[in-house]
Amino acid sequence: MNILKNSAIALTTCALSAGIVFALPQQAKAQDYGSFNLTPGFLPDPQIGTGMSGGGRSTSDCGYVDSADAPDHVLTVNEGFSYLRAFVEAPGDVTMLVEGPDGRYCSDDVNGLMPEVSGAWPAGTYRIWIGDFAGPSQGTYRYQLFLSEYAE
Repeated sequence: MNILKNSAIALTTCALSAGIVFALPQQAKAQDYGSFNLTPGFLPDPQIGTGMSGGGRSTSDCGYVDSADAPDHVLTVNEGFSYLRAFVEAPGDVTMLVEGPDGRYCSDDVNGLMPEVSGAWPAGTYRIWIGDFAGPSQGTYRYQLFLSEYAE
């Protein structure tokens, strides 16, 4: 009788453990549109975020991005950077909209068709959207956002 009870407990433990293992890939997928919390000297450099460009909100200068309350990435700068470079790589023409404590910036076609915002970044919270000019669609181009203290 004791063996059956112990077996039931072991099977329940295995089932719960398997559920946790299967939940991990879903959590990793949620990191696709990730947040960053950076201080000068961060490692690894670069930090990388990924996602799909575009959205349903039309801007006057940065094409279409996701809604104002849903940035693709949130960057928290704990101490100001004298130099930080945010740039995007994608298979098509994308834009980058950055709203932070020192203003709003739209970048388009700095490196070929790719956007970049670089220079001094004061401490604070920055909301980042990766957009495109394809119209009110979600996910036009898969992109990578890079954050680096190196110029090239």
